[in-house]
Amino acid sequence: MAWGRDTGNKKYWTRDRVLAALKSAAAEIKGKLPCCDDQWNAIKKGRMDYPPAPRIYEYFGSMPRAWTAAGADSKRISMHNQDWSADEIIYVEDHAGIEKLETIGRKLHRNYNAVRGQLRVLGITARANQGYMSAAEVAKEYKTSYHRVCTLLNTGVLPGHFDKVRNRWEVDGMQLDKYEAILRAPRMTYKTRPVDMGDYAQRYGIRRINGKRVEV
Repeated sequence: MAWGRDTGNKKYWTRDRVLAALKSAAAEIKGKLPCCDDQWNAIKKGRMDYPPAPRIYEYFGSMPRAWTAAGADSKRISMHNQDWSADEIIYVEDHAGIEKLETIGRKLHRNYNAVRGQLRVLGITARANQGYMSAAEVAKEYKTSYHRVCTLLNTGVLPGHFDKVRNRWEVDGMQLDKYEAILRAPRMTYKTRPVDMGDYAQRYGIRRINGKRVEV
């Protein structure tokens, strides 16, 4: 086979030839496979039978995807430098909060930190993806005060769980509709409270006898 200056050109390195060369390379390389062009170029140096990085990236977008397409063992492929595909992003959005991040990572051949980092990029958390809202988020959603939401949670009127690790309330967003009237109720002020006519029994259910408050 004659190797010319255009061996890095698409004229020779078709997709099928790139795949065939990568299969041979995977069988020859020991241990982890190169996950970026720098690592690949170091191995390819002097090897005209290995495809150039530009052709690999043109066909597959990244080294990890190229190795996957070539049928290499997934345990030897590092997904660290692989961009997230649309299908992977959809999977993370649908399963975060339902499956553990480690489980999602194993299914996508990524590690825990990679999945967690992608959630940050998407602007969501596994907890939030379950439908949990913080007290501040509830207050913002229902245009009420943070103090009112915390009071309702502390008194048990509004169901929720206080996460001591995150130091925040967690409220199931799917159950909030039934408490909307309470959350959106007008704030009680001196103008909206009943006028105190001095009748403790009528107003508070108590009365004073000899200066002492007695329930009636």
